[in-house]
Amino acid sequence: MKVKAPGRINIIGEHTDYNDGYVLPFAVDRYVFLSIERAEKYIFRSETMNETVEMDELKKLNSWTDYIVGVIKSFEKRGCRVPPVKIEVSSNLPMGAGLSSSAALEVATAFAISEYFGFNLPKLELVKISREAEVEFVGVRCGVMDQFTSAFGKEDHAIFLDTMTLNYEYVPLKLEGYEINLVDSNVKHELSSSEYNKRRQECEEVLRLLGKRSFREVKVDELNKLSTVLRKRAKHVLEENKRVLKSVEALKEGDFETLGKLLFDSHESLRNLYEVSCEETDFIVDFLREKSGILGARMVGGGFGGGVIVLSGKGTFEDIKEELFKAYKEKFGIELSFFQIESADGVQKI
Repeated sequence: MKVKAPGRINIIGEHTDYNDGYVLPFAVDRYVFLSIERAEKYIFRSETMNETVEMDELKKLNSWTDYIVGVIKSFEKRGCRVPPVKIEVSSNLPMGAGLSSSAALEVATAFAISEYFGFNLPKLELVKISREAEVEFVGVRCGVMDQFTSAFGKEDHAIFLDTMTLNYEYVPLKLEGYEINLVDSNVKHELSSSEYNKRRQECEEVLRLLGKRSFREVKVDELNKLSTVLRKRAKHVLEENKRVLKSVEALKEGDFETLGKLLFDSHESLRNLYEVSCEETDFIVDFLREKSGILGARMVGGGFGGGVIVLSGKGTFEDIKEELFKAYKEKFGIELSFFQIESADGVQKI
């Protein structure tokens, strides 16, 4: 049996998903493709990595196989035994660009196992299994947005998701006259995962010091009780949530000028308050800010490298790409990659 699960791009709402916040992602038309069949032992094959791993017993290897093994372990915790299988994976999702290839792999694995063995778990349970695998087995304390979007994506729509309640609404993504591109900085700084987890700890410390259960209970005038660093982190979360709500309204009204401004504002907050951007992604955003036809841009994903989402008038970005490519290579000695992004449906059989 074969399935495919899409990556995702988050229009806005960065580092809010693990803080009971709002996010506005959509599934993208780039996928992890996965096939599953019974086998004598566990065999995992990645065409992208050109690697085959065989296991008699499931174990952690600190490699791409952990996403698959983590999902199987999560099924077994629920009493769903997964006998030895051969799982083959390929992908046209760029890794490390902020399109969440890891979540797509987890969701593809969970969906394939559920369908192949007749567990027939609801999509929301597959989302929980996938996230649990990443948090508890892989060890990245991510929120639920990536897995949720890969499972629940809908073509021509973004998902306005409340990560505290998991209530969601499909918001039409009508891009007539506009387009969304992703610029991959092709850098990933080593501190990305450690700093990501550190930001989570800082946000938890904010709640502890303020005696709150959730950022939903935090008021702006309470932030002066915090140290400078914690105040900055909390301010980003509170303001980013407001930007998501404004972005939802802008999308519904087809007001892409306002949406673009919110993207730029989000990047400044991620740079100055949450401090998860880096010199390379700042350069890309600052370069694009000066170009006519570019409505907005910001870093996406965990930070410290990765991708930049760009909102522009249709065809406008094409004229700027080459100039950006040259300026970036001259400054950093690195070549950029570009991807035009279209919306897509969530995980499905092929």
